[in-house]
Amino acid sequence: MRHRLVAILAVAGFLLARGLRAEDKPRGPTEKVRAFLGGERVVGILSGATRVECFRVFPEKPNEPMGKECGGYPVISTAKDQTRDFAADIAAVLLDEKTYDFEKAKKAVYQPAVGFRLWRDKDWADVTVSFASDEIEISSKLPTDREITTAHEDCDTARAALIKLAKIAFPEDKEVQDLAEKGK
Repeated sequence: MRHRLVAILAVAGFLLARGLRAEDKPRGPTEKVRAFLGGERVVGILSGATRVECFRVFPEKPNEPMGKECGGYPVISTAKDQTRDFAADIAAVLLDEKTYDFEKAKKAVYQPAVGFRLWRDKDWADVTVSFASDEIEISSKLPTDREITTAHEDCDTARAALIKLAKIAFPEDKEVQDLAEKGK
C-alpha cells in the first residue's frame, strides 16, 4: 500500500514539474511580432477576437472612399461571419513569427483577394491577404486617429493555413475554392 502511494506521488510530482517547465507554457507572440503588429492593442484584438467579418475585396485602394472597406480596400462581397474559434485560428497564424519573412521584400504589387475584420468588443483589426504574392496586411485605427496603421509582410510559409481559412470563410466562392495551397 505504501509503495503504491509513493509511486502515485512520484508520478504526480513528475507531471506537476513537467507542467511547470517554461518550454511547456503557452507563449504569446515574440517582441518582433508585437512590434510588427503595432503593439499590445492589436495583439489583444487578435488574441481575444470573438467574431470575424469575412470579405472579398477589390485588389486596389481607391483615391476616394467607395463605401465599406476592409484595410482600405473596397468590399465587393461579404460572407457569413465566423466565430471565436475561427478568430483563434487566424490569430494563431498572425501571432506566429514563423508566418513572416522579415528578411526580404517582394517586388510584386500587393493585390489582396480576401479580408477579415476581427472584432474584440467594439475594437477591430483588419487582415487582408494577397494569394497572388503571398503577402499580408494587418490594419487598425483608433477612433481618435485620422489614419489607419498598417503592417505589411511576406507570409509564404503561412499560405496553406491562410488558404484553408479563406476556403472555410468562402465556401461558395469558386475562385477561393480553386486556390492552391502551394505557391508558384
